[in-house]
Amino acid sequence: MLMALVLSACGDNTATTAPAPTTAAATTAAQAATTAAATTAAPAATTAAATTAAPATTAAGTTAAASNNGLPPSVIKMPAQIAGGRPVKITVSEKPLETNPDAVKKWNEQVARFTKLYPNVTIEGSEYTYAPDTFATLVASKQVPTLFAAYLTDPGKLVDQGVAADLTTIIDANNLRSVYNPNVLSLTVKNNRVYGIPLFAYGMGLAYNINMLKEAGIAKPPATWDELATDAKALTKRDQGRAGFTFINDGTAATGWMYTTMAYTFGATLNDFIKDNGNGTFSAAFNKGAPVDAMKFIQDLRWKYDVLPRDNLDWARNGQAFATGQAAMAVMAGDQFSWIKTTYPDADLKSLYFAPLPANAGGSSVSLIGGNVAMVSASATADEQEAATYFRLWTTFDPAEIKASLDLQQVTTGTAIGIPTLPLYVGSYQEALTNFQKPYNNMPTSNYQEYISAVTGGKVKLQPEPNPNGQDYYSAVGQVVSAVLTDKGTDPAASLDKAASTLQSNILDRLKK
Repeated sequence: MLMALVLSACGDNTATTAPAPTTAAATTAAQAATTAAATTAAPAATTAAATTAAPATTAAGTTAAASNNGLPPSVIKMPAQIAGGRPVKITVSEKPLETNPDAVKKWNEQVARFTKLYPNVTIEGSEYTYAPDTFATLVASKQVPTLFAAYLTDPGKLVDQGVAADLTTIIDANNLRSVYNPNVLSLTVKNNRVYGIPLFAYGMGLAYNINMLKEAGIAKPPATWDELATDAKALTKRDQGRAGFTFINDGTAATGWMYTTMAYTFGATLNDFIKDNGNGTFSAAFNKGAPVDAMKFIQDLRWKYDVLPRDNLDWARNGQAFATGQAAMAVMAGDQFSWIKTTYPDADLKSLYFAPLPANAGGSSVSLIGGNVAMVSASATADEQEAATYFRLWTTFDPAEIKASLDLQQVTTGTAIGIPTLPLYVGSYQEALTNFQKPYNNMPTSNYQEYISAVTGGKVKLQPEPNPNGQDYYSAVGQVVSAVLTDKGTDPAASLDKAASTLQSNILDRLKK
């Protein structure tokens, strides 16, 4: 995918779905993306989508003889003219920094290819990279770029704030609802109107070292948390500095993110975290039922089974523990494999596998969604909105641009192509893209097949993140996780009850009704 866009992370206080991390170190993709975290069939998706010279493209939107040149199929029809041929200027965020001149050059070349097709369009790049706090400042100062990227967790909030333009007319004119994975596209839809162009999506799973499992006589990854506890105990080798299992446990919101993922697999529902009362009010509800069961299990992992690292681990250190053999199994987002390849080039990637998370009785395997979506400013003129939307669709779906992006990634040192991300599309288009990407893959994709098959086959439920004020919730429960792992005498139920009461009085009761 692109070279400079921060692709994942999750939302801010009012995020409406999926994963973690503004505090997870804007991590999962944050660090991976800057190393060109190639995704399952991901096209040259973003404004920073560095590319090499691409074959000529017609203004009708399809690469000449695309079907005969071994390129992916074209699914969009670009207009003969944009904005009726009237002069139009748009600002596009995520332009690579000047400190990366090669990426800037490729970005400029891609823009030049587009403006050659549409000479009336002028594209000005902005180095701004999305973050909820800084974006709020842009909104307040009316400086939102015409085309910008946002976390896949944030479209609902941005639509409610009147920031995002309605893209439905163009999306439906190209029948793209049938192309996108509905589980992903739905995060950009409100009242059946589409407000975003998904660029990248990842999910949570269980990473494991197959060699360590085999040495311990374990034939397959655990399917239940009870199995995981037993397996982790067998895999823990304190004399070798190895824990059987690890997850982010530093007490931050990222810890709360991972705890929530686990709680879902214990049978929790969205309303078991923050309950929507249906009258404009919300209740902190994580002090009973499955959330408490999950917290008790986490406590047992430390004090009953003793299978966790003794140190506090943030996103990077959790990945490090797994990549360097200090942990046999880990809860991770799939795109962190890209970070592992880049950060630990000597890691034995062939021994690192990815499977669905275990589930408890009454629960099912679950994945919270993270990723990145392109959106257009609602304050832009109609001509500007049209130009911005078609530019992003062109960089995302044009067959020649897809090939150019993969060609570049293939020769870029450290780039990971073929990591276990969530399929962005469905049907024949996803299949065609997957097949087209196969020769480029430099990751052991067969290691991730169990996860991909489970997701595409519906065996893994894709769940939203608690809202509103998801990050405040994450911080609250993350502190409880830290407490139960630090002090054996901590009462999980009582601690969650106290955290829920505090979140209720300090945050939820103050929301506007």
